[in-house]
Amino acid sequence: MSGSIQEAIGRRIQELRKRLGMNQTTLAEKMGFGSAETISSIERGDREIKAVEIAQLSRILLVPVADLLMPVEAEPDPSILWRAEPMQGREVTEARFLQRCNQYAWLEEAVGVTRLARFPSLEVDPERVNLSDATRLADEVRRQFDLGNRPAAVLEKTLEDVYGVKIWYDKLEEGSAASVWGKFGPAILMNSREAPWRRNYNFAHEVFHLITWNSLPPGLLSERSDLRSKVESIANAFASQLLLPADPVRMVFYARVTESKIAYSDLVDLARSFDVSTEALLYRLLNLNCFPRAAVTKMLRDPAFRELDRCSMSECWHSPPEIPERFVRLAFLAHQKGKLSRSKFASLLGASIADLNDVLRKYGFGDEKDNAGKTKVRVA
Repeated sequence: MSGSIQEAIGRRIQELRKRLGMNQTTLAEKMGFGSAETISSIERGDREIKAVEIAQLSRILLVPVADLLMPVEAEPDPSILWRAEPMQGREVTEARFLQRCNQYAWLEEAVGVTRLARFPSLEVDPERVNLSDATRLADEVRRQFDLGNRPAAVLEKTLEDVYGVKIWYDKLEEGSAASVWGKFGPAILMNSREAPWRRNYNFAHEVFHLITWNSLPPGLLSERSDLRSKVESIANAFASQLLLPADPVRMVFYARVTESKIAYSDLVDLARSFDVSTEALLYRLLNLNCFPRAAVTKMLRDPAFRELDRCSMSECWHSPPEIPERFVRLAFLAHQKGKLSRSKFASLLGASIADLNDVLRKYGFGDEKDNAGKTKVRVA
């Protein structure tokens, strides 16, 4: 390896290390080196890197080997837009998210998957965008996505299977959802520790950002805090109106009203049926003029209402899989087609080769032996 190439790779390693907020000592420890001087020597281009070390660095720095060997002037990573940014570990979380999105896109290409529909890009004027746009866009997306009267029940699957949105979950100690649009297409990151109805709301919120990505890009929002604050409010209104369509909500609400009253248990049941929080439901009813503000405030402060709400949550709680089922399905197909080695297949699923079959069965896939009977042979 020539000196100029070693120097370029060294600079790339330094760039990726700093992107993750990692110092030389930490990287040296992860690599099993005796001191940070070894990393310093590599980054200066003074020490040649072994092939096995390059593979190890790619895993630690969360990039493919090919990206590790790219020049420093490589195209920058796409900007990620957070709803609530984690205070610690953001760099590692973002790098891991982008790595997974790129792996997802590679699997789609390897298997030959094409999106059933193109994800919409809807134009808004940054200077004039307002709450009325939230209503208009929510109605348009609900119609175009064919979400029906209970959008939360089908939104995630529609995003994944119809529009090819890359959806990943991460166990974040803090922070909430994020979205990004890169060469791999649109993608959403979810905090798997949040409640299912909170995640549904976040999905809808991030859909607003993705459909307006060209009009309201992360760069513009980061430069103008006033615009960012306004857009977040509009995205919240969009999420509420997307998940709680006016006519169906009014219909089921008034069906439960008797003598101008409705029971706490009915309100909680309605929130669960739409798969949203009771707070989101109450504020939506307020905006639809079904409830006065004083009544909403009183209920949200009533311990009896809160306890009834809390008691209904356990039977509706569900945790997402560590790896999206669609991602596992694509990896399985890529392996069956010979596009993916068994070791790489296991690595993508975060498993050892020995544990791969157990992981596959966990997602409803048999191992290679189980699928031998499905193998086709040429008969003519």
